[in-house]
Amino acid sequence: LCRDVVAGIVHLHSLGIIHRDLKPQNVLISKEGSLSAKLSDMGISKRLQEDMSSLSHHGTGYGSSGWQAPEQLRRASQTRAMDLFSLGCLIFYCITKGKHPFGEYYERDINIINGHFDLFVVDHIPEAVHLISLLLQPKPDERPTAMYAINHPLFWSPELRLLFLRDTSDRIEKTTETDLLNALESIGLQAFGGKWREKLDDGLVADVGRYRKYNFESTRDLLRLIRNKSGHYRELPADLKELLGSLPEGFDRYFSSRFPKLLIEVYKVMSVYCKDEEDFRKYFIGMST
Repeated sequence: LCRDVVAGIVHLHSLGIIHRDLKPQNVLISKEGSLSAKLSDMGISKRLQEDMSSLSHHGTGYGSSGWQAPEQLRRASQTRAMDLFSLGCLIFYCITKGKHPFGEYYERDINIINGHFDLFVVDHIPEAVHLISLLLQPKPDERPTAMYAINHPLFWSPELRLLFLRDTSDRIEKTTETDLLNALESIGLQAFGGKWREKLDDGLVADVGRYRKYNFESTRDLLRLIRNKSGHYRELPADLKELLGSLPEGFDRYFSSRFPKLLIEVYKVMSVYCKDEEDFRKYFIGMST
């Protein structure tokens, strides 16, 4: 449903239209067939003039209390970025079943002005924390585009998540780029607590140890294990297949449940060093160069 909302924003922004009043009440849910979400209430939407990126501060209509970007509350120039701020609040609202990143109703506007938000209750979904944090940046030009949001790892399928980790492993397997390697190894504490051996079942560790030695403190080696076992999944013993689950859904679930921050931490590193490379552009669509 969140992805449907982002898709609606992508479409509006491609037409040069700013919605300006994104909030839960303006998202309609269709129950016909599979659940889907549609943006509604375009009453104060505005189309940007050709070659213009913002509306003047004289534009009428300022959205709803608690869901406005700080520049709306300050009556400053309005850009597409204001919709992205509201989107961050919406995604948080959906994941938490009705909570708001800027607190209770009566304190939201002042907290938005001061940039005080709390994402603790979505901490169990690191991809959500990463995307929402970007969307709630107080400065409009520091927020990502809607195109970036819809292609963010929060919305990736298990297949794409696994493919990204495998592609990253291939990319760094034989590289001598010290900066890239050091950056990846520096995320070990965040990504897997420093030593990843302790998070894996003994049967899996015994199996991988038969073929090569792994450094249990190395991000590169953890990615290598994921790549090798997914690439040779059909050859695995039946008990390991049962342990890891189906490919890609169960396999992704096994590793993401043990290393919930691995994907987003690797993503952040690769977004700095490899986002413009041909093999990685598909993972960073909408990210400015």
